[in-house]
Amino acid sequence: RGRGYAYYDSNIVPKNPQLDPNFDPLEYTIKLGNALGIKVHAWVNSYILWSSKYEPKNKDHIYHVKKDWTEANIHGKMDSQIKLSDPQSPQWEGIYLSPLHPEVNPYLLSIFSEIINEYNIDGIHLDYIRFQDEMYGYNRIGMKEFEKIYDINPRDIIRGIISTHYGWEQNYVDSIKFAWTQFRQDAISKLVSDINDEIKKSGKEIKLSAAVKPDLLESKNRWYQDWGSWLHEDIID
Repeated sequence: RGRGYAYYDSNIVPKNPQLDPNFDPLEYTIKLGNALGIKVHAWVNSYILWSSKYEPKNKDHIYHVKKDWTEANIHGKMDSQIKLSDPQSPQWEGIYLSPLHPEVNPYLLSIFSEIINEYNIDGIHLDYIRFQDEMYGYNRIGMKEFEKIYDINPRDIIRGIISTHYGWEQNYVDSIKFAWTQFRQDAISKLVSDINDEIKKSGKEIKLSAAVKPDLLESKNRWYQDWGSWLHEDIID
C-alpha cells in the first residue's frame, strides 16, 4: 500500500489507477517468490497518506472521503487544508492520518487484517509508523480523546497555560506533559500490537518488521515511535 492506494486486490483500499484493474501485483510477486525460493514481505505505508502536488484522481481515496481523519499541527491547521499545488517546506513529508483519531487505527488495522488473511505472505513491513514530527498530533477529535481522560486540552499544555504561572503545581505540570507524550506514543504502539495480534490469530508464520528512526530516545520523544518497547514486549520481530 503506497500513498493510500493498494498494489493488491482490496475491498478496503482503492487500487492505484496506474494499474490494470485485473492485475494483482502482490499475488504475482508471491507466485514468483514461491517459484524462486524468495520470501515476500508486504510493504505498507501506515500513517502517511499522500505527498503529491496533485490530489488523488480516485474520489474513493481516503484523502477525499475522510478529511477529518488527517493530522493537524500545533497551530490547529489540518493536513487536509494544505494546498497541495503550493511548494511545501523541505521538511514536509506529506499528508498524514492522525494516530489519535479514534477511527484511524481501526481502519488501518482492517487493511493489515485483509492482507494477512487473504495473502500467503512471509512478512509485513510497516513504514511511516509514526507521527510526521513533534509539532503534530493536534487533530481536534484526537485531542478530545485525551481531554476525556485528563480534562485538559493538549494545546493548553503547549501554550504554557498549564504551568506554575497559572497556579498549577510543578509535579502536575510535569506529569500532564508526560501523559500527553505517552498518549501519542501509545496510539502508535497500540496499532503495532493489534497487528501482531492479527498475525497470531491467523495462525500464519508472518514476520512483523518496521522502519524506525535510529536513535531510540529521539524516536520516542520526537516521532512518538517507541520501538524499544515494541522489542521488549515482543510485538515486533
